[in-house]
Amino acid sequence: MGTSIFSIGVSGLNAAQGALTVTSHNISNVNTAGYTRQVTQQAARYPQSASYGFIGQGVDLTHVNRVYDDYLTQQVQSAQATDSYYSGQLDFLKQVDSLMADSTVGVSPSLQDFFGSLQTLSADPSSLPSRQAAVNKAQALATKFRTLDGQLQEMASGVNTRIKASVDSINGLASQIADLNHRIAALTVKTASGTTTNAPNDLLDQRDQAILELNKQVKASVVPQSDGSYSVFIGNGQTLVLGSVANQLDTQPDPTNPQQLQLVYKSTNGSNTVIPTSLVQGGALGGILDFRDNALTNARTRLGNLAIDFAAAMNYQQQLGLDLNGQQGQPLFTDLSSYAANPQGAASALQVIMTDPSGLAAASNLKAGAQVVTSSGSVLSISKVYSTLPGDYGWSSASAAGAPNVTTHPSSNLTSLTIDSTAMTATVVNGAGTTTYNVVADPNVDNGYKLVSGSPAVDAGIAFSLSGPLTSGLTLSVVPNAAPIGKGDNTNLLAMAKLQTRPLVDDDRTDTTSTLTSFASHYASMVSYVGSVTNEATVSSTAQSNVLQEVQTARDRISAVNLDEEAANLIKYQQAYQASSKVIQIAQQIFSSLLQMN
Repeated sequence: MGTSIFSIGVSGLNAAQGALTVTSHNISNVNTAGYTRQVTQQAARYPQSASYGFIGQGVDLTHVNRVYDDYLTQQVQSAQATDSYYSGQLDFLKQVDSLMADSTVGVSPSLQDFFGSLQTLSADPSSLPSRQAAVNKAQALATKFRTLDGQLQEMASGVNTRIKASVDSINGLASQIADLNHRIAALTVKTASGTTTNAPNDLLDQRDQAILELNKQVKASVVPQSDGSYSVFIGNGQTLVLGSVANQLDTQPDPTNPQQLQLVYKSTNGSNTVIPTSLVQGGALGGILDFRDNALTNARTRLGNLAIDFAAAMNYQQQLGLDLNGQQGQPLFTDLSSYAANPQGAASALQVIMTDPSGLAAASNLKAGAQVVTSSGSVLSISKVYSTLPGDYGWSSASAAGAPNVTTHPSSNLTSLTIDSTAMTATVVNGAGTTTYNVVADPNVDNGYKLVSGSPAVDAGIAFSLSGPLTSGLTLSVVPNAAPIGKGDNTNLLAMAKLQTRPLVDDDRTDTTSTLTSFASHYASMVSYVGSVTNEATVSSTAQSNVLQEVQTARDRISAVNLDEEAANLIKYQQAYQASSKVIQIAQQIFSSLLQMN
């Protein structure tokens, strides 16, 4: 009897001691990231049969379990991936938004200043101080273009740095998860049927925390395996971790744009696969790539388009006029036509190449309002004529409604235009030879026509308005301004100033139906776009942070350590320990009494 009581007391003592140990472990890990509260599971021993019934044999501590909800854990991991996605891109978006709207860096104020200087100069075209002021404003504007694009380039470099850091973090976490898989599989105790009986709880917590950290970098999905390990997948199902094996990610320069990095999946068999950025969803890496491929690329491309079309328009109009010395105007800005296919970086190349302020072409170079007497004696008036064909000569007037819309203007010495009204074709003669075009109506010019060629029709770059009878065999000669050019002539300068409000900027050079916008409107739309995207990301980030907090709270409500509860458990198990000690003491006293009877 004494021995049986003693054994029962010892079992109770061991159970209480184990429970106290687990409770103490909970308390000590109250601030450990990812820790899941643990509880003991006890079971009564098999009873001993006696003539009067069955006598209990005490208690066994059978399991130490995590208070764990798999669904809530997955919800936290998924919410973390989305939250990190928005916060990852929001940091960069705020920088771009601040740059675009900043008056000290943004282009808009300098655009207004430059065209304002042209208006000032038009009041006195011969004023050298006013001319110098206009050149200075042009230089300031070019500097703003270069500075802003330089800031965006630095941001692109920062994106590359963040991508590499994220990839390094992903690789480190993948190796950690693979190592934990190996240790967990080796330590997990299973029954013959495959049911897990005992598992290394703290290692399971560490693996869950590593997966949570992985989701901060990239959205990852997890598939449990029968041996207790996890298989981890990213992107479009690429296996990052399989059992104790971790695959790796890497980066490499994009062949089409070496300044950008591609994400590469490196499998254990040595093959490398480029992961399209569209498949990298969630996590900071997904957010950064989304920012780079959309907002940043859009900003640099549209800024480049603005620089290209601005320089082309100003240079074109400059070459249509005469400078202060009566010479044909020379380009004011760098020719950026080589950037037309890839506008990114064009703004960084914009320079003012005119150093002599007298070179500003304020005067008109060609006769306006020409009249031609046809073979039948009728008078045909030519007005609103402009050409975007490359050439040293063209038609121009102070009230011209058209403007250039191409970016290359090498000399071609356009000399004459012959229109055959019967067939509605035109022949253009220049230094390169004779070319025949179809004449079609131009809806952008009153009573207008333009020249096209080929099928589908391609705009030749010449448009004009005709008033009077159109007869066959009509020849229109291009005549340079024969009248002396006075230093007060501001005709071409006024035409240059009017470029400020004309729709000249093409956002999409691959789309022939895209709508042109003015310089100021184009830049304003850039600022508006970035601001809108930033605002959307801010709202989404705030909302997702709330979602993450809610699911984290729900998880913690079940799995986190509650110090008040653990303090109560300490008292409970302490009392159980003391009671079991008392049982042992009584058993010892009974045994001693039996010995004394002898």
